[in-house]
Order: sequence, then C-alpha cells, then structure tokens
Amino acid sequence: MLPSQFRQFLRLQRLSMALAGFAFGILVSVFSNWLYEHGGALVPWMALVAVVSGLIGLALFLRQPADVTVEMRAPITLRSPDEAALYARRGFVGFVPLYTPKHDRLTETLTAEERAKAIEALDWDRLCLEESNLQPTIHAIASHASRLEHCWLLATVNRDPQTPGSLPYARLLAEYLRQRKGLTCQFHYGPEYSISLEDDALVLNMTYDRVRQVFQEAERQGIPRRQMIADITTGIRSMPFGMVLACLSRDQDIEFVGTRYDERGQPTGTLFPVLFGFEPVVR
Repeated sequence: MLPSQFRQFLRLQRLSMALAGFAFGILVSVFSNWLYEHGGALVPWMALVAVVSGLIGLALFLRQPADVTVEMRAPITLRSPDEAALYARRGFVGFVPLYTPKHDRLTETLTAEERAKAIEALDWDRLCLEESNLQPTIHAIASHASRLEHCWLLATVNRDPQTPGSLPYARLLAEYLRQRKGLTCQFHYGPEYSISLEDDALVLNMTYDRVRQVFQEAERQGIPRRQMIADITTGIRSMPFGMVLACLSRDQDIEFVGTRYDERGQPTGTLFPVLFGFEPVVR
C-alpha cells in the first residue's frame, strides 16, 4: 500500500489524464468533421497543430512532482511505566539479533555445542540473556506488554555453520518474555518469518517483504496499522532499512530503543524506547 499522499497524487494524475484524453478526443473528432466540410486545403495543417497540441498537453500531465519531503512528528519517549502503558501498541514486529554476550568470559565459558544445548533447554540464566545484545529487543517488547496481543519476531537463517542465523534464539526470546516478563501475547516466529543471509544484496528486499507480510497478517487479526509498532533497534546489514521502507505510511510508526552515551560514544544508562512517526509528502 502506498502512502496516502502518493496514492492521492496518483489518483488525481490518472483522473486528470483520463479526462484530458477524453476531452481531447471529442475536440479532435468535432474539429475534424468541421474541417472535412469547410477546411479544404487547411486540413493537413490543422491536423498537425492538433497533434502537436495534444502531445504538449500529455507531456504536462505526465510531469513528475518537483520534490518529495518527509514530515516528521515529534518523537515520543517511553521513559516510565506510565508512558509505556499510555503509548503501548497491540502489535509488535522486530528483529531477533544473533546472540552476542556483553562479556568475553561468556564466550570463553560456553562452547558452540554448550550454547546450542542451553538454547534448546531454554537456559537463559546460563546465557545471561539480559547481558547480551538481546537486551534492547527484550526491553522494546516488554514496554508494550500492557496492551500487546501479537508479537512477530523476524530472525535470520544461513546455511554456513560459521555464520549461523538467529532463528534458534526466537523461541528462546519468546519463552523468556512469557516466563520471566509475564507477557501473554501470541508470538509468531519460524522459517516463514525468517530472512536469508545467503545473498546480502537481497536482504533489504526480503526484509521489506517479510514486514509487509506481517502487516497483512495483523490486519487479518483486527490490528490496524496505527496499532502496530515496528522496531528497528537491531538487525544486521540492510534489515532496518528494509523495515523503514515498509513503513512509509502516516499510520505506521517505528520504534528505536535509545539510551545515553559517554564521552567515548559508548552506551550507558537505562534504555528507553522512542516512537517516531513520519510521512513522505509530494510537493
């Protein structure tokens, strides 16, 4: 679905072209009949003028808009439980990043096999889940817990064992949110919600398609676009970009989990989701 301003522009453009073409056809027909009866030798010249005028008019109607800008609404920060409850959404879609612990000692302690067993056993304590790069996603989803009905988790898949995808962590994340954070929403994850990393050039397109797929499912669940939030905090390569492109509608907000940064640019302090609303405008 195109943004409303684009849809309006295209509808007006098509309508204008249709009306202009219809009117031009009538005028040419009437004028040709008149010339046939009265014009004599003027017919070839007048026909040429009519054709040139029609081409000029068609070119004017096909003219593209001069500029496209973006209207940004004031961001909304969810720094407190009250703010989170006030702006909580019924639907959430976000990425499951490939697990990376914050402390090097964890990677030294757990081998790849031990980590796989911990995932299968839902042993998030051993994985120190909230001391990993999954923490922002956990915080983002939990912020909408008071109203959240459906949560879509988009993960990555890869055939290369050296660079595995994040799909195994989707179930781990969902169960952690259920059992430790008390979420009662329905979680959606699995191969049908995964993005292949085999071809980096297609990651953006696949992300776009997956997010649009989620929006369609949300509508079937009775969740309008204004009640969906799309989180771009995590995701590798072109995934956040693909999600943003799928959200080019004034009714669709995006979310980013922010924090404060020290003088070295390192994140510090508490996490807080920020909601952004924007819309392309044709001028």
